[in-house]
Amino acid sequence: MELSRLSVLSDQEIGEIHEATVDILETCGVQILSAKMLDFLKQKGLEVDEEKRSVRFSRSCLEDALAATPAQFEVFDRDANFAFVLGDRKPKIAAGHNAVFWVDSQTGQMRNSEIADVKLFARICDELPGIDMIGIPVMPQDGAKPEASLLYGVCAVIENSTKPVFFSTDSDKVNRACIDMVRAAFGGDLQNQVYGITQLSPTAPLFWEEGVLEAIMDTVPTGVPLAILPEPISGFTAPYTLAGLVTMNNAECLSGLAMIQLLRPGTKFLYANSWTTFDMKSAAALVGSAETTICRIAGAQLAHYYKLPCHTTAPNSDNHAHDEQNSWEKTLSQFCAIGAGNDLIVNCGMFATGMTCSHEQLLMDDDISAFSKRIAAGLKVTPETIAADVIKAVGPHGESYLTNEHTMNWLHSDEYVQTRLSVVGPRATWEANGSKDTYQIARDKVADYAEKETNKPIAAGISKKLEEIIESF
Repeated sequence: MELSRLSVLSDQEIGEIHEATVDILETCGVQILSAKMLDFLKQKGLEVDEEKRSVRFSRSCLEDALAATPAQFEVFDRDANFAFVLGDRKPKIAAGHNAVFWVDSQTGQMRNSEIADVKLFARICDELPGIDMIGIPVMPQDGAKPEASLLYGVCAVIENSTKPVFFSTDSDKVNRACIDMVRAAFGGDLQNQVYGITQLSPTAPLFWEEGVLEAIMDTVPTGVPLAILPEPISGFTAPYTLAGLVTMNNAECLSGLAMIQLLRPGTKFLYANSWTTFDMKSAAALVGSAETTICRIAGAQLAHYYKLPCHTTAPNSDNHAHDEQNSWEKTLSQFCAIGAGNDLIVNCGMFATGMTCSHEQLLMDDDISAFSKRIAAGLKVTPETIAADVIKAVGPHGESYLTNEHTMNWLHSDEYVQTRLSVVGPRATWEANGSKDTYQIARDKVADYAEKETNKPIAAGISKKLEEIIESF
């Protein structure tokens, strides 16, 4: 059987958080800083305080929104081939997104990110079987138009991989241009088929910026799914307690869901979470802490309770180096995100509290994800895998199982995860190969990738359209 799904909340505790959330949204509500959205919600019969620019959501409104949201949806690649389903509780892994800096593969030093970094990142992602979707890893700093930095990243990903794309911004103008680029590249019907997902975030505590709300209103008619990702910080923009942090995230997420489903019932939606804990000693916001990982499990449980597809961030680390802390924070966060049944897990390739990327980190995170998914998959127990007949046939002190037909039949199955970076074998072999650690091995692999051209080229006409969208921005 598969590993039992991780949980940190009982059914009763989930119910208590839900009831507290409904009470908050009914009696306190959220602030809406878009006159257009506020007027729309008033027309829909919600209780609006125009002076405070706030709206309250009734229980029936929330229940209707939850009932209208699809429990799962299909995702397609650039060429409109089916890729996977979100909402089936089989975790999908995405790389990126939205860092600023890059660790140079040759010097090992941090620098401003460049468009070329994103192109190579996308080419590597395209070849990694464990990466299902590509988030835009950085907003490259060397584009001609600094205000269009995210668009250069979107263009680089689309041109160098056919895998589905994931993007995020707080600007309605940038969001609109991202969707235009996705539409220009997609070989299918974007209105009914998913190739890209946009992530939009409220601001804690309990308010929505005008640009984000305008982006929501722009996105809903396009058919592009929305991931609503609150980012409350414990003890800073949310209660210091973890249950309070989870409740704040839940309230902000459901307020976004309600608005989206009022705009168009049936809109594809991802319940998302990326909470941050606040370290009072250092005044640092942390994404790789044990407490954020506990909340990743709680968030998945709430999404399952609501029967919603869910997204979280992992593997996460707050360290600025590719070291042991980076490894343990990333491994624990990714394993728990997968073990809890999150549908889409975004952040491979990132570290330093999400500010920095490296191609090497992408490769290491791919291995962490592969190990985590294999553990979560558990044991297959059937007469064939128990192999009692084989054991009896070989008998006591019998022949080696090495060449047994049963071994040959299972050798290339998914019974064992295939390591791509891990150091295995005798020390003498390791020393003969240069005594390289995992980071050095990853750097060598990145050098190999850098010598290759993309094997998924995009049509020249589409590439021209993408450039035109950036130029007209």
